[in-house]
Amino acid sequence: MQKSAVITLQQALQLNDAYVDGALNTQTLAACTQWLQTNGAAVAALHWQSWPSQRQAVLCLQLCCRQAGVNPGEPDGWWGPQTAYAAEQLAAVQQQGKLPPAWRDSFTTPGNPNQWPLDREAELRAFYGEPGSQLVKLSLPYPLRLAWDLSTTVLSTQCHKKVAASLQKVLEQVVLYYGFDAVQQLRLDLYGGGFNLRAKRGGSSLSTHSWGIAFDFDPEHNQLKWNSSKAAFAGPDYAYWWQCWEDEGWVSLGRSRNFDWMHVQAARL
Repeated sequence: MQKSAVITLQQALQLNDAYVDGALNTQTLAACTQWLQTNGAAVAALHWQSWPSQRQAVLCLQLCCRQAGVNPGEPDGWWGPQTAYAAEQLAAVQQQGKLPPAWRDSFTTPGNPNQWPLDREAELRAFYGEPGSQLVKLSLPYPLRLAWDLSTTVLSTQCHKKVAASLQKVLEQVVLYYGFDAVQQLRLDLYGGGFNLRAKRGGSSLSTHSWGIAFDFDPEHNQLKWNSSKAAFAGPDYAYWWQCWEDEGWVSLGRSRNFDWMHVQAARL
């Protein structure tokens, strides 16, 4: 069980603050046993009393989630993705008094006013030409810092000529809405890269970066395999950021596939 989940469990058990430390200590395990004895009638058939104490703790957390209206899956005392997600939901209830919004339900496929092609190599070549061709230099509406070298600022970037006006419009709207101070605080100025003639990470087909139609922002806090539970750009402060892109038909892999939240592209999935 993750440390954060143990803290959530300890808070659900209403332990003394001195024992809310993220460790499955003696006090926490004893409290779990006592709680199950009082509240575990629904799982009596599991004969949980014979289980190892750590499995009892997971069962206790699962039942606490259920009491709060959060679905941890079948209560079985085993730690897994569903229980981990439920623990995060329960933590949100403890901190904010309500469940967070269902982010996957709120996503709708953006329109396509610029008629971006499908992310298939044949379609990309037909619309954008050969990879690395038709690139232009775009002056940026606000300075970007290289994510891997924060001391270096860039004032322009390369992109395909067909996306230049749209990219300019998006970033202009972003800085107009947030202001540059907030842009920096939200790390919307951390540039992870644009044009790069390469294959997709973890794949063999060409990346959309190869046409200068994809851009990465703040890669450290939006890593490739991170989902919405960890990626910074999944947070509510970034709603307008995504609105700007999606109004222009750009596609976020994070919003549409729940991974690689740093990445946005002028190609449909």
